[in-house]
Amino acid sequence: MKVLFFLPFFFYNILLAQQHIAQFALWQPRNGQTAAFETGYKKHLVWHQSNGDTWSWYGWYFISGPRHGQFLDATFGHAWRDFDHRVNPAGDGADNQLNVEPYADFKLAYKAAFLSTLSTGDSTVLHSKFLRMLTLQVSDMNEGAKLLAGLKRSYQDCRFLAYRLADGGPVNQLILLLGFSNFELYGLSESLPEEIQRMESTLKLHTITGITSETLAYRADLSLLN
Repeated sequence: MKVLFFLPFFFYNILLAQQHIAQFALWQPRNGQTAAFETGYKKHLVWHQSNGDTWSWYGWYFISGPRHGQFLDATFGHAWRDFDHRVNPAGDGADNQLNVEPYADFKLAYKAAFLSTLSTGDSTVLHSKFLRMLTLQVSDMNEGAKLLAGLKRSYQDCRFLAYRLADGGPVNQLILLLGFSNFELYGLSESLPEEIQRMESTLKLHTITGITSETLAYRADLSLLN
């Protein structure tokens, strides 16, 4: 815990304010095996339900960007200690191996910390038909947090959830999730990357090294909400 005191004070306060960890897993259905993957994944969700799992699991397909066609599942709102007490990890792994892995390649898993004080939306965003995922590469996390704080104050067109990548990849990433019921509403976020860059200039920051935009389509039939 002492290491936190060496972080810039602004970002240290952000870390104290957030308590919720999300875990994501990325799958690539094999060629011609998408239907079989979905059938097997549904069986795996039944396994979670029948084993008394109280976690919620969300499922999406990427429909744009470099991960187009890949399936993303996620569970939200956990303390770090929750991952020490998953439901029957051995049985979970065995059922995955039986029902999911024959039809899809596991790509990666990563965890992200929810930044509640830098977010403008709530968990209802996750139920949206479409999610726009903006990934910000930043050179300084403290400046990145200041940038999102400014964006929260000024950007009113769309609600978003903000996360900081905590494990599983380059940790200089901030992730924004915006939810929309259709593409007409999605279009309200078209200028958001430019708005982020304007906010960076207004605040006289120099931290963004890249912005990636991807779109995900929610699959309620491949989700288990408790």
